[in-house]
Amino acid sequence: MRAFVAIPLPSSFSDWLGPYRTTFASTVPRLGLVPVVSCHITLRFLGELPDEQIDDAAGRLSLATTPETSVVLDRFGVFRRDGHPTVLWTGPSFIPPTLTDLAAKIDLSLSGLGSNGRTERFAPHVTLGRFAPGTRDDEVAAIEAGAVEPFVVPVTDVVLYESIMGQGHPVYIARASVRLVPFAE
Repeated sequence: MRAFVAIPLPSSFSDWLGPYRTTFASTVPRLGLVPVVSCHITLRFLGELPDEQIDDAAGRLSLATTPETSVVLDRFGVFRRDGHPTVLWTGPSFIPPTLTDLAAKIDLSLSGLGSNGRTERFAPHVTLGRFAPGTRDDEVAAIEAGAVEPFVVPVTDVVLYESIMGQGHPVYIARASVRLVPFAE
């Protein structure tokens, strides 16, 4: 199975994102928006993970937990390939050290699992859409420059997802979930 570990978003994310999606669709009509139900913050992409390693991956995740934290999504950005806009995302302007620590522990604990051998710098973001080929920078400039009402994402769980590719957008199925250590009261 194709697998990744991510932070699920609360149901209120849909309400927060709704007005922005309307603006995005009218600003850049050739932007393919990701279904809100598919939005998440990836911590580690595993690639192909044999079914017989799911229990091992879940066990390793449970050993990599850290205290709960939160992250504030407060900006929109654009990933580019060869200078052309490809992906619209939202993410934090400040990455809490606790989130970086969680990602590092997960990387270490899942080392050797899956087919993804790449090591990439952790850049937390939520993919919101993909731009059609030929989209110009001047078409996306207003989105990047726009004001963003901050949205707080509580980071209380990490989930091992299976990604099922098909026609249209992939479908994500939670295969294991690990609760982080609750805040001390």
